[in-house]
Amino acid sequence: ANALIYRMRDRMGVEPDDYSFNGVLLAWSRTSGGMSSARHCESILRSMRNPTNVSWSTVINAYTHAGGALEAAGLLKEMEDRARDSARHQSSKHASNTLSIVVYNNVIHAWSRNTDPDASKYAEAILKRLESGSGSLNLPKPDVISYRLVLNA
Repeated sequence: ANALIYRMRDRMGVEPDDYSFNGVLLAWSRTSGGMSSARHCESILRSMRNPTNVSWSTVINAYTHAGGALEAAGLLKEMEDRARDSARHQSSKHASNTLSIVVYNNVIHAWSRNTDPDASKYAEAILKRLESGSGSLNLPKPDVISYRLVLNA
């Protein structure tokens, strides 16, 4: 998948769009390469001009399944920071659209699988942020999966 993206751009002069990159991200996130594959996904994400919510979610999911709770949480924070900045320049509705419950549940899931002694506290802290709506971000409401993941943490 990677080679095809480079061939599109370098040999054929066709700039890959977000959907092309998301396909590559999905392929890499489904490999059994662990943290190495997840990091590669993040490097692809960083090379994208305008990554979509699907792009971010796919990379977070890759870290979740690779045991990278800290990395997944870092990307979530970055998404929140971007949403906060976007909300300052646009309507707050836009910020809530970029932060889906799926992304939050992926990070809670990452913490629920983590061996860090404080992992359950980190998972619950995310749930509490969702419950409070976290001010200007207008976060999504937690769903039954959010609570189940915290219970399993």
